[in-house]
Amino acid sequence: MKVAHFSMWNGSGMHRVAESCVEAEKKLGLDSVLANPQDPKTWVEDADINVSHTHLPDSIRKKGKPTVWVSHGTPDHVFQSSVEQATGYGHHDGWMLVQNWLRTAHACVTFWPRHQKIWQSMCDRGRKVHCVPLGIDREFWKPVESKGRFAGTPSVLTCENAHYIKWPLDLFFIWGPVITAELEAARLHALYVPNDTHRWFFPLVNRNGTSYHSHITSSVFTHDNLRNAYVSTDFYCGLVQKGDFNRISLEANACGAKTISYEGNPYSMYWVQEGDQFRMADQLLKILKGEVEPRKDRQEVPDMSETALALKEIYDAL
Repeated sequence: MKVAHFSMWNGSGMHRVAESCVEAEKKLGLDSVLANPQDPKTWVEDADINVSHTHLPDSIRKKGKPTVWVSHGTPDHVFQSSVEQATGYGHHDGWMLVQNWLRTAHACVTFWPRHQKIWQSMCDRGRKVHCVPLGIDREFWKPVESKGRFAGTPSVLTCENAHYIKWPLDLFFIWGPVITAELEAARLHALYVPNDTHRWFFPLVNRNGTSYHSHITSSVFTHDNLRNAYVSTDFYCGLVQKGDFNRISLEANACGAKTISYEGNPYSMYWVQEGDQFRMADQLLKILKGEVEPRKDRQEVPDMSETALALKEIYDAL
């Protein structure tokens, strides 16, 4: 069976998930390839199954081969982004595209039970939205020896994609005024803060004192360096709205990091409540001071092989 996964090659978590799906499916014996919808040279014209992670080119779609749509964006984010962008001619409309995929794809897939329930509620009778486990390469993402501890007592790492559903805004609001007022030696290491957002973030962190107790950069680490960062800091704090998990939280957990998320992420070691940032600060302080026991019922991070097996079952049914 030949399977073509279409995803933009932009280094995002979505791109890396598609890339990992291809590698894991190859190990199952599938002839899987990663195609960039923006580069026709990468397209596969004779695939038996086309998997759309971001976009499926019209010429590929018109071939009529079975198509699997993988939903990466949260329903809330897709809706809000569509509303915000609806200001000009020819604007993007992800919400419309989602409804089209729910109607026309041969199979619909998500990795989050919460998202599955929302997408399922929008489907016609008889349509099933599949929820498959989101795994990672556990052979790579695992505890390793640190190349040197990061600064801070404690040190806290965050490196989410700085879009509003998971940006470091809540941490920046409280780190200077609250956290380091109580823990003067604590240091926040914030990676992947894009240059085009610095004009907003840096006036905030300079004004409220966060920058004096932080290392903030637009740098994006390689996988080797990111794994080292997970094992070289005391905590990883990934605040994704609604308590959703994402690929980077899976990586951090698999590497043995002490992970902190909003309430709901089943893999995190500690939860803080989303909402009032100063309530969150009180909860975060207790975690950083060692006054909170790790969650006893957190789930084991899946391996990518589990994802590939679940997807193969869907392909076989088509």
